[in-house]
Amino acid sequence: MKLNPIYILPLLTLAVSPCRGQECKGVSIANSSIKVENVRVSNVDKQLTLSMTLNLDKLQMPTNNQFVLTPTISTADGDVAMPKIVVNGSRQHIMLQRDHHKRYDADTYIVKRVNGKPQQIEYLRSTTYDKRLANYKVLMSEDLCGCGDALANKSYELVEYRRPTAKLVRPKVVAEKIRELDKRAYIDFPVNRTELNPLYRRNPEQLDSIIRTINTLKEDNNLTVLAVNIHGFASPEGRFDNNDHLAKGRAQTLMEYVQRMVRLDEDLFSVSHTAEDWDGLRKFVAESNIEHKQQILDLANDTSLKEDEREAKIKAAYPDEYRTLLTACYPALRHSDYHIKYKVRPFNVEEAKALIHTRPQLLSQNEMYMVAQTYEPGSKEFGEIMEIAVRMFPDDPTANLNAACTRLNAGDAEGAKPYLDKAGDSEEAQAARKVYEEIK
Repeated sequence: MKLNPIYILPLLTLAVSPCRGQECKGVSIANSSIKVENVRVSNVDKQLTLSMTLNLDKLQMPTNNQFVLTPTISTADGDVAMPKIVVNGSRQHIMLQRDHHKRYDADTYIVKRVNGKPQQIEYLRSTTYDKRLANYKVLMSEDLCGCGDALANKSYELVEYRRPTAKLVRPKVVAEKIRELDKRAYIDFPVNRTELNPLYRRNPEQLDSIIRTINTLKEDNNLTVLAVNIHGFASPEGRFDNNDHLAKGRAQTLMEYVQRMVRLDEDLFSVSHTAEDWDGLRKFVAESNIEHKQQILDLANDTSLKEDEREAKIKAAYPDEYRTLLTACYPALRHSDYHIKYKVRPFNVEEAKALIHTRPQLLSQNEMYMVAQTYEPGSKEFGEIMEIAVRMFPDDPTANLNAACTRLNAGDAEGAKPYLDKAGDSEEAQAARKVYEEIK
C-alpha cells in the first residue's frame, strides 16, 4: 500500500453513522481514552481516501506501552485495510525508532504521545481502489498491547454510509395503447391523369410495400387497425388549381385501390391532400449547393405571393436552376404519404416478458415496469428493461426518470445525467437530482 500525500479531494459523501445525524459526537475507543471524529471517505479517480481526527487529550500513555489501531473500510466487495496508526509511549517510541527491523509499513502513521498535553492525529491516507464505492462501513480495530493479541481488544464501527437511492415511479396505466405509423410511397401517374395503373413504372414495388405494411398489421392478432389515411402531394410545376385537382384525385384513386386489396372496412379509410409540396422544395434547396440558393429560398418562402407567382418568378429569374429542380427535385415532390393508426391489445406480465426483447414497441410503459418488477432491483435484467423503456419512449418524463434512477442507484451519475435532463419537474425528479448532486 502506497501513501499518497494529497489533500482531500471533493468528497463522495460525509459519513454520519452510527451517530445517525449531523451532530455526530465521535466514537470513543481504547477504553474511552481516544475519541475518533470527523471521519470522511472519498472515492475519486481510483483512489480511496480516509481522513479522520483522533483526539488523544484524555490518553495517559505508560512510557513502555504501544497502541496499534487498524482502520478498515468494509464494502460489499470486501474489506479494504488502510494504513495503521501506532501510538507510542515515550520509551516505546525511542525503541521503535532504534529498531532497524521495522515492524510496520512505510505509510503507517506513527506518533509519540505526550501525556498531559492536547494532542490530535490528523489521519489522511489513500490506497488504490478500482471499484466504484457504494455502501460501506469504516471500522477501527485496536491492539492495546502492541503485541498482536486481540483477545482483550475491540473493534468499533466509526461510521456507516448507505448511498441514497432514487425512487422509481410507476408509469400511468393507459386505457388504450394507440400506435401510429407514417410511411411514404412514390406512385407514378401519367401526366395530368388520376387513373392508377398498378403495372406502371415503379408502381408494382411501391404498391406492394403499402399493401404488405397494412396486411402485416391487419394479420397480427395483437393489433387492430383503426384508421388509414392517404395524403397526396403534387409538385409546384404547372398551375396550382390543376395540381390541387391532381393531388386530390390521385390520393382518392390510390385509397380505393388499397382498400380493395387489403379488404378492410371502407369506413377506416380517408384521404387528404396538399396541392403542391413547397415544404419539400424548400428542404431540397436548403440542403443543395445550387447557385442562387438563398434567392430561390427567399422566393419559395414569400407567402405574400401566390404559389403560381412564386414558381413563375423562380423559373424566370433562375432558368438554369429551375431546370435542375425539374429533374432532381420535382419528381420526389409527387408522393403519397400513408398514415396508419392501430391499437395494441393489453398484455399480462408473462406475455409482456416474452415480448420485451423481441417486440417492445407493443408494450406500454406500465407493462414494461411490471416485467421489471419480476427481477431484483439493481440487477442487470432490471436495468435492461428500464433502458428499453426509455428507448421506446425517448421523450417521456417518466421513462427518463426511471432510467435515470436505475443508473443513479447503480452509482452511475454520469450515465444518469442525460436522462435526468428529460425527466421533468416532478417531486420525484427533483429528489433524483439531489441524489445525483450527492454522488456525482
